[in-house]
Amino acid sequence: MKLTARDRKVLIIGAVVIAAFVLIRFALVPLYRYSAKMSDEIKNVKFQYKNSVRLVSQRAALDYELNELKKIGSNFESLLIKARNPNVAGANLQRTLDGFLQQSHLKTRSKKILKTEERAGFVAVPVELSAAGSLSELKDFLTKVMNDKMLLQVRKMTLRPENQRDPKKIFIDLEVVGYVLKELP
Repeated sequence: MKLTARDRKVLIIGAVVIAAFVLIRFALVPLYRYSAKMSDEIKNVKFQYKNSVRLVSQRAALDYELNELKKIGSNFESLLIKARNPNVAGANLQRTLDGFLQQSHLKTRSKKILKTEERAGFVAVPVELSAAGSLSELKDFLTKVMNDKMLLQVRKMTLRPENQRDPKKIFIDLEVVGYVLKELP
């Protein structure tokens, strides 16, 4: 059987169409899908890379800030009472204040460590004092408290005359607070 020129053209066009279909279906479409998948993976890797670079740069900045805060903290730690336990800190503060009272020639009537309070990472250790003396002795005592190397705060102070006829002698009630670092769990 001989094929005519027209039949040959139809067979060639059919073969080209089938070849194009096979090429598109089994080569180009999978290649396009693979390319799209790789493009998404490349975008994902670039995103992760950018995040990693950002995190590494943030880590360096955070390390720098942490070191700066540690320097500042070590400076402030010298202002705290030299004890980790609030009860020991209260006894140390009470002993220091008692020394200031004696140096200022105030007569101690009573002293008591009050309940501690937590404040922003610190523990406030209050000590209540009662003393008797003159205004100049009180001034000397307060000067010693304010000039001490520890951070001390006079939270309450009341004055009243010891004797109405002699107002130079006074009773003094004070609450002085020192601080320690809060113990971490």
